[in-house]
Amino acid sequence: MRLKTLLVVATLAFCLCVAAPTFAQNLITNGSFETGDYSGWTTGGNFEFTSVTSGAYYDYSGAQDGQFYSVMGPVGSDGSLSQTLSTVAGTQYNISFWFASVGDNPSDFSVYWDGTQLLSLTNPNTGSNWTQFTFTATGTGSDTLTFNFMDSPEYLALDNVSVTQAPSSVPEPSSFLLLGTGVLGLGGIVRRKLGR
Repeated sequence: MRLKTLLVVATLAFCLCVAAPTFAQNLITNGSFETGDYSGWTTGGNFEFTSVTSGAYYDYSGAQDGQFYSVMGPVGSDGSLSQTLSTVAGTQYNISFWFASVGDNPSDFSVYWDGTQLLSLTNPNTGSNWTQFTFTATGTGSDTLTFNFMDSPEYLALDNVSVTQAPSSVPEPSSFLLLGTGVLGLGGIVRRKLGR
């Protein structure tokens, strides 16, 4: 009786380990600006009136994630933030970030993956609330995520940027059948050996 219980517990533990989801690693360095600066990011263009801050700033009450966030207010022309990432060619990646704005005119905000535009907003307005944007893109082995921005009257805000490998497709039923058959076979072998 004890052996059967042990075998059932071991089998369940094995199945849970195999079926447990893996948590995707964020490829972005300092995606929530928690270093208090732009470490890990490449800055470009017109970078005046752009900084990492904490707490309330302009119409924003604080960070979406952690303590710090980026406020961006170049006047007259765009500034940029970018990172080049090591990816797996042909693999899908989820791109996510939180953005806040108040409809200042003129202002603009755009996002690019390897120079391909994912988003373009003119005078964007989220009512100063953090709004999540998500996209899917294909890796080439080395990919660059770029944010371009300009807000002549005041500021836009950015936080919690992430690029993670998209979850693998759900295993086919035949994979589960194969796993179950293997576990049952292993259980039978153990039972026979211990029964001698």
